[in-house]
Amino acid sequence: MTLQLTAPEPKYLPSVRAAIAEYAAAPSEFEIHAVRKMINAAQTDFISYFETVRNESLGINLKPNHVSHTTFWLVDNDKYIGTFDLRHTLTPSLEQVGGHIAYQIRPSEQGKGYAFAGLKLCLEKAHQIGLEKVLITCTQKNLASYAVMHKAILEIGGIEAPHTVINGITERRVWVWTQKRSGKIRPLVIAVIKKENKVLAIPCYDSVKNEKFYRLPGGGIEFGETFEQALKREIKEEIGANIIIGKQLGVFENIFIFNGKQGHEIIIAYEAALPPEYMAQDKIAMIEAEFAGYFYEFTEITPDKRIYPKILRQDKKSSPWRRVFGFSFISTKLLQ
Repeated sequence: MTLQLTAPEPKYLPSVRAAIAEYAAAPSEFEIHAVRKMINAAQTDFISYFETVRNESLGINLKPNHVSHTTFWLVDNDKYIGTFDLRHTLTPSLEQVGGHIAYQIRPSEQGKGYAFAGLKLCLEKAHQIGLEKVLITCTQKNLASYAVMHKAILEIGGIEAPHTVINGITERRVWVWTQKRSGKIRPLVIAVIKKENKVLAIPCYDSVKNEKFYRLPGGGIEFGETFEQALKREIKEEIGANIIIGKQLGVFENIFIFNGKQGHEIIIAYEAALPPEYMAQDKIAMIEAEFAGYFYEFTEITPDKRIYPKILRQDKKSSPWRRVFGFSFISTKLLQ
């Protein structure tokens, strides 16, 4: 078997026409728009169909409220198996029903594992255009599609999203990663050390995102350590100071991408201070030999400054410690 997702091509038309006859003989209530468009093309002009699907992939001549999307044919050698449609972005409507990926397998090839095999190939295509995860939906009655979606969560990774109900029809929704993830969740403890409208942080840089940001001090919790013991050790190792720990601000979960790699952390945050001689400085040198030349600095807290994790909220309506959106760091060595 040579299974692949390919752009629609004339050489597959004999098999496609046979599949269209199957679709007509066994119409499905779960028919996707991409298959309907293919069936209509068989009645008119496939040449214009090929041009249309190319343009839609490039975002050219899109219909109102439509997004760029790529139509693929799943083929085994020269045999057409099914159609997959990959939307590059989502609208509010697609977030409820439709999602990123829709697919349909020709009747004679259903029940043979092609839907899941094709979905995995489509996830690779989604990753290639920069999607880290995709939304897939189906009606509650479509048990076969839901089985494929659930299998994708188990084998590749993902999460169930809340159901939606549109016009009385319940839609099941799942987010699936476009690549199988590996790694461990890291427990971290950090310190929020404030001086007036400034916070102690280290300037860092993400070369993939071309983004400068600041990381709050702290690091990984070792086996057998309490949160406070770990924080004291990390600060002592990094700058040589005996930290003064205040109240715990909360526990936060954080999933992020740094330099193109996935990270997942559970973060415990504390209010803290340093001895007066450290608090009086604008910059504090790191003492570890491998980080010679790096400095923590008291940087202003402003809405446009990227300080991670983002527990420093600027709006007056929310507690300043309520949410975390990201936590990146200059080197994993800093967190060991």
